[in-house]
Amino acid sequence: MGAYGWKATIGCIVPPRTNETVIHEAIRLAPEGVSWCWSVLGLPEFGQYQFDEALSLAAVAAKELADREVDIIVFMGIPLQTSKGPGYHERLEQELGAVIGHRKPVTTDIHCVLGALRALDLDRIVISSIYQRYIQDNLIRYFQHYGVRTLADEGLSYALADCMTKPTMETAYEAAMSAHRKAPEAQGMFISCPQWPVVGNVERLERDTEKPVVAQMGAVMWGCLSQVGVQEPRAGLGRLLREWPKWTEPAVQESRVVS
Repeated sequence: MGAYGWKATIGCIVPPRTNETVIHEAIRLAPEGVSWCWSVLGLPEFGQYQFDEALSLAAVAAKELADREVDIIVFMGIPLQTSKGPGYHERLEQELGAVIGHRKPVTTDIHCVLGALRALDLDRIVISSIYQRYIQDNLIRYFQHYGVRTLADEGLSYALADCMTKPTMETAYEAAMSAHRKAPEAQGMFISCPQWPVVGNVERLERDTEKPVVAQMGAVMWGCLSQVGVQEPRAGLGRLLREWPKWTEPAVQESRVVS
């Protein structure tokens, strides 16, 4: 726990070699006393070989974060985890926990997202993201394994390098509204990837759709802090962070999914 993280320090393992937007998003979300410590894996671009190369460095990153006395370690990288098939994040968490001798709790961004969806009672959703089609399809299958049905989705098919250069502050809002219009009967929505500006759009989307919105970075902060017993409700960032519902473990519920 560092000087800035006197309540909690979240140790983040992030795949991309170059990061900008995700850092701004994280700082906008964090209340006073909560800090972020970053370890990057050097991912240059989306692709299975690149995903595997980045995953091979996760243990080193986890050890370094544990040595820096963070309060919890979160592996971030939904494209990498979903490329390995449903349930992979559970194995990854176990492996990283063992590598660091279980000195610190280990979670993943998709674990936090699934927890957030469960906390808000959302199992029929729409998804928007910057992902290419195969990544989006992997995510949809992954959610289905945990009883979350995707009624419609919007993916912008960006290359990794595009994520920090192409989106405007409005892009996430526009993509999410496009997904919402395809399936207005959905209970809520999930906006995936922290590498484009999302945080400032969550409250606006909830107002305009009258539905809960789970954004990836917000779910990570809520999930990580909840797992270490820290509650920090914040206004203006959407229902999840405003109401700060109790953390409960998501469970495999594939049999509940209906067509």
